[in-house]
Amino acid sequence: MTAKTTKDEAVQDEAVPVEADAAEADAVEADAATEAAEASAEEAAAVVRKARPAAKRKRRVRVIEVIDDEDLDDVLEALDAEDEAEEAEEEVAPRPAKPKPKPKPKPVAKAKPPKPRPPVEAVEAEDEEPPAGPRAAGQTVFGMGAPQAVVVVVLVALLASLALWQWRSASSQSSKQDEREAVSKVVSAYGDIVYNYNAGNYQAQSAKVQKFLAGDLLEEYKKNVVPSVASAFQANPQMLLTTKTDQVFVGGVDGRFATAVLMLDLTLKNKSSTVDEPATLLRLSLGKIDGQWKITQQYPSGVNDQNRNRQQGGLPSVPGGAGTSPSPKAEKSGKPKD
Repeated sequence: MTAKTTKDEAVQDEAVPVEADAAEADAVEADAATEAAEASAEEAAAVVRKARPAAKRKRRVRVIEVIDDEDLDDVLEALDAEDEAEEAEEEVAPRPAKPKPKPKPKPVAKAKPPKPRPPVEAVEAEDEEPPAGPRAAGQTVFGMGAPQAVVVVVLVALLASLALWQWRSASSQSSKQDEREAVSKVVSAYGDIVYNYNAGNYQAQSAKVQKFLAGDLLEEYKKNVVPSVASAFQANPQMLLTTKTDQVFVGGVDGRFATAVLMLDLTLKNKSSTVDEPATLLRLSLGKIDGQWKITQQYPSGVNDQNRNRQQGGLPSVPGGAGTSPSPKAEKSGKPKD
């Protein structure tokens, strides 16, 4: 906007310079107030622009003119109206909706660390800890009261003792039975060779018999029986003596010693006759030497240490020999002589 001046007005302006300066100062103050109002409006608009996309800023060009006092009020009113219109437009414009906040991500469940296992020693210590307090009244042991539990414990102890005794007894009986069988086996083998001689085998048979003997009986057999058997068969080479075990009766077996009775059948043959002596009995004493049972004493039935010197000896031999022997006699045979 431009203001037109005439010559008369110019003269008047020059005449009154002070009034023009005052008007200009008022205009400057008005502009400053306007700028302050605009600044506050721009701040409010800036707050709104933060919530919406930034719009293209409009540039305003203000032309400061020197106007008369009469026109100053009109100019101020026009500026105020213009500012109010701009504010009304900004208020009418719908405010953009606030963006919905993004949902917060659910926190990931952290895996619980495994509980540390107590050491084995600690567990054993807990197991060995005694109960915290005494047993409650009426509490049972294995479902039974205290008296019943005591009775059961006593019965179990008795049964265990009985079982142990039976086991030991059975073991002892089994051991004794084994020993008795060993004694019976030795005596039976001895009965099959003790009187089993002929002119061709008497030396070998004598050596076999000696393996079953021990102690004084062995020494006496070597000293007396072996020479008598040799002389008998040298004098009568046709003579034949045989023996066979019938039964064995084992007596007592006590560690290293045993007794037995041997029943055997004897047969004596020569050129002219045959003599049978069935069920001949010999009483034997045995001892365990170097883990083997040996015969240490031998007596015919009815003979012992007290009467052996008054009767025939109990050493194995053959009839007609130089040594004494419980040999069968020819006259006992029922067969006639030649």
